[in-house]
Amino acid sequence: MKEIHYLLGNSCNLNCDFCFWDLRVTDVSLAFKKRIVDQIIKTKIKRVTISGGEPLCAGHFLEILEYMNKNNLEIILHTNGLKIDASLAKRLSTIVSRVSLAFDGANEETAIKMRKSRNIFQHTIFLVKIFHKLQIPVNVKTLVTKINQNQMIEIGNILKNLPIQYWSILKFIPLNKGKIHKEKFFISQKDFDGICAKIQEKFPSINIKIRDYSKNKNNYCFIAPNGDVYTYKENNGDILIGNIETEELSAIISKIEK
Repeated sequence: MKEIHYLLGNSCNLNCDFCFWDLRVTDVSLAFKKRIVDQIIKTKIKRVTISGGEPLCAGHFLEILEYMNKNNLEIILHTNGLKIDASLAKRLSTIVSRVSLAFDGANEETAIKMRKSRNIFQHTIFLVKIFHKLQIPVNVKTLVTKINQNQMIEIGNILKNLPIQYWSILKFIPLNKGKIHKEKFFISQKDFDGICAKIQEKFPSINIKIRDYSKNKNNYCFIAPNGDVYTYKENNGDILIGNIETEELSAIISKIEK
């Protein structure tokens, strides 16, 4: 395993109907979060993806990122970006290695339908540019759904003129809240594969990565705010493997790899 995902908190400033994560966990102390980071350090895995919820809504957000940075971890920050202004972007540029942002529509109206936020469309473009000036790589990710499937070429035309490291195309998987609203978002595997093929043909200048987790054969784990450790199994969704309060993270990862 080359990477660990740490869900820093459960809270979010958006209310997306496709959200895969629906576990209600109370925010924990800074000391407990440092214990989780210490467990990550012991695994010798250096790359950590920070997400949530929205990680900037979690308590002690900057403190825990600075603690990780102090311990030489490579931090990939997944965020909707709405809480990041120019000042915070500058501070984050001294801590994180890469920022991952959502870009799910070609206009504000589609952004509202996807993430119930008009501001996220223009703000994401602003953040891509400002992090580029700060020399922090940015990737954007697009969740392909029934709502935006006909805008993918328009989205590509916007992104080809932005300084992104790569563009992730994500397949919608109906889990948790997303399962309730499956009819609103779901497209077939055939349609998803066809869209990806068209995008790759249309935009050879963009580094495009297809993310279809239903086909993912790599070992994968994420740590919930309360220390629960999960992996993803096809047809079964998220599977609880252990908790760092009762077992070393290295031992839990060994079970996943076996």
